[in-house]
Amino acid sequence: MKRNLFIGLLTVAISFGANASPWTNAYGKISNIQVWANGSDPYGVWVTLESDSDISSDCSLTYYLQHNASNKDIVYSSLLTAKVSGGKVNIQTDKSKNATGLCRIHKVLF
Repeated sequence: MKRNLFIGLLTVAISFGANASPWTNAYGKISNIQVWANGSDPYGVWVTLESDSDISSDCSLTYYLQHNASNKDIVYSSLLTAKVSGGKVNIQTDKSKNATGLCRIHKVLF
């Protein structure tokens, strides 16, 4: 009996953890890239996807990469390459939003 109860509680805990995932993805072509050269704002780089992109309902078409992101130069270079080549990107975000309601970029897949 205790074993069945333990297995039941463990299954419920795992399912709550899976449903509470902070990750969401957007997939499409890049429409626009905006870059701030300096300043203390959190925006660093804004990436806007085209209007026909597949996005999460929690995020708009525009995502941001923080100024202090440790791999900002690599990610920016990759995004710029995708924009110039017309390729599609998959942007993973953790749904952390700044004051303007944009989702912060966590990972980019090409």
